[in-house]
Amino acid sequence: MNGSLYNSLSGIYAASNYVDVASNNIANINTIAHKEDRISFADQMYQNGIGKGVGAGTVNKSFRQGDVKDTNNQYDFAIQGKGFFILTDPETNLTYYTRAGNFTKSNDGTLVNAQGLDVMGLQTKVISTTSSDGTIIFGDNYTQHLATSIITQEDRTISINAKATDYTKSATDVGVSGNNYKSSDSVISDIELLKTDYNNKLKLLESNPNEVSVPSTLQKTNIVYEDYKADLKNANDALEINIGNFSIEQNYDTDPLTTMKKFADKISDIQGYTASFDEATNTLTIDNLVAGRTSKVSIPIITSTTGVISDTPAVKGSGLAMVESSRDALNKAVQLANAQFLDVQNGIPAPNQPTLELESINLQPTKIGLASYNDDTDFSVTSDGILLLTQGSNTYIAGRISTAYFPDEQSLNPEGDNLYTQTKESGEAKNADTLNTVVSHSVEASNINVATALTKLIIAQRAFEASSKAITTSDSFLDTAIKLKTT
Repeated sequence: MNGSLYNSLSGIYAASNYVDVASNNIANINTIAHKEDRISFADQMYQNGIGKGVGAGTVNKSFRQGDVKDTNNQYDFAIQGKGFFILTDPETNLTYYTRAGNFTKSNDGTLVNAQGLDVMGLQTKVISTTSSDGTIIFGDNYTQHLATSIITQEDRTISINAKATDYTKSATDVGVSGNNYKSSDSVISDIELLKTDYNNKLKLLESNPNEVSVPSTLQKTNIVYEDYKADLKNANDALEINIGNFSIEQNYDTDPLTTMKKFADKISDIQGYTASFDEATNTLTIDNLVAGRTSKVSIPIITSTTGVISDTPAVKGSGLAMVESSRDALNKAVQLANAQFLDVQNGIPAPNQPTLELESINLQPTKIGLASYNDDTDFSVTSDGILLLTQGSNTYIAGRISTAYFPDEQSLNPEGDNLYTQTKESGEAKNADTLNTVVSHSVEASNINVATALTKLIIAQRAFEASSKAITTSDSFLDTAIKLKTT
């Protein structure tokens, strides 16, 4: 009889633990990224074929994926798949792991969790800057957006951003008649064309990011007018030429040299071209300002005489070098407008690169070196964990939120506050960046099923009642046995 009492008592302990686990699950139904606790039991040793009750059981976490809920909060992130966010306590330097991505921005600009632990990852690095005034940071005077692009290559992801000071206000007439003369309106028009060309080539690079890198060149056309002085004598004489889709005509004006200079000025006034006339060699030079573009130049005519063309077509180029050739042409045009140009390339290694040198994700301009991020900045994350900062028309890479997984995640030690720590049994943390996707403006919900949790609670309650009933029955047997012995 004593055996049945102890068996029933172990059942009560087991049922009590079952109730504790089930009630804890129910209590955390609305806890972000809470993972269901599961308790398991084992029968005790046997004597003469009779069991000695049930063991108190072990509690393990079920890391089954929870639903991803949209929060519309720019600092919220959710993991879909395997892995944990990596956190570090700035005071103790201890490392923690969590599935809860309800982060925020601290006063000093770092990305932290609700307890103030730093979110770890890879900080972006400046690959290169192209500047007309030596600066590397976009100041408030850079009001003109030129380009922005995110390029994902095999070994890295880069952001390209270009801005300029207000060239629409600083542009003036440049050059002299016959020598690359341009009006201020023409200077601005060239910038707009080259800006479009730069953005188009960035889109080409986005679509084929690993294309072989070949720089572009500029088309140059030389036309020799050996007898222009004899051919340009009166108002009945004229110069004609077709360049691309443009047709240019210049009637005789004042004298042959003046006429040639005004002809060059008309060509320079066309968007994307400039021209000059060299009196010493009788040569008209036409420069195509768009890198990689070759425009058809027709046979030039002075009334009935043709000039002799020597044309150097452009090399179109490909890959990143093609984009940089277009950028350099735009930079030159911006400077011609007496404005400043700044292009910054930021990069971060691809998730499959063998690096785990993690650091706090810092959102301050002193760390990123790009711009002053303010409350108007929108934060988001790509599927591979790259943190993007969008301000106005420009998007920058701030870093990548790194994730880790363990050979045995069941052996992680739950610390409360949705945090886990590594144990000897769990194994060392490994890079999980290629094993999951990270969703921005979202969090992972608890993986607790309400109906299942309530059912388990009822089962635990019934098991407790049954064990209690077994104790009552054993007690009744003992009472009967004692009475029989004393009679």
